[in-house]
Order: sequence, then structure tokens, then C-alpha cells
Amino acid sequence: MRYILLFLFFITFALNADEIDFKEGDKFKANKYEAIALYLYKGDATRVNIARDLNYSLQDFVDHASVDQRDIYKVRRGDIFVLTESYRNGDIFKVSLDSKRTYREKYFVLSEDLKRSSINLVTEES
Repeated sequence: MRYILLFLFFITFALNADEIDFKEGDKFKANKYEAIALYLYKGDATRVNIARDLNYSLQDFVDHASVDQRDIYKVRRGDIFVLTESYRNGDIFKVSLDSKRTYREKYFVLSEDLKRSSINLVTEES
């Protein structure tokens, strides 16, 4: 029994060891069309993050955490954005978007979406 508990402990540790932590100043570039969603308002991003954390049912999500489609920008291939500020202990980031497809520059993104997306972290090589 002791070996099983020890084995389970190491498995959970190994699964959580590859957690990616993002920080302010990280620069990303999208390689696919509609790679990630950026929220226009911090409140929208916060509501969606809370709904995901609490595992809302579909009806609760629609009632309390739905976001108007006009307040979401889908990052497209070639768009570059930089994380500028962190909110809620790194769960939400304010981003500065460099795109010719929109007139706005400031959006908000969920760190969980960054982990699961197909965007690449751009590294500056000297």
C-alpha cells in the first residue's frame, strides 16, 4: 500500500512539473488562424476564468460567464502580442497586440489558453 501511495505521489509531481509559467514581457507569435481568444474587457476574462475554475454547467456558463462575440478578438496567423501586466496571480494577462486587422492594442488573455494554444514564444537572440 505504501508503494502505491508513493507511486501516485511521484506521478502527480511529474505531471505538474512541466507547468509553464508565463511572465510579463513574454512575446508570442501565432502560427495558426484563430489560435487564441483575446478579451476586450478584464471583467469578461475574469468571469470566464472563474467559470472554468468552478466547472460551471453549460447553462450556468451561458447565464453568468458568456461573453459577447463583439468583445472577443481571435488571434490570427502572424499576429504578435506581448504580455504587459499580470492579474489574479498570473491567471489573466493584459496584452499589447501588434496587428493590422484591429484598431485596438490592449486586450486580456487567460494563461490557461496560452498553455493550450498553438502559439510560439518568441525569443530574442543576440
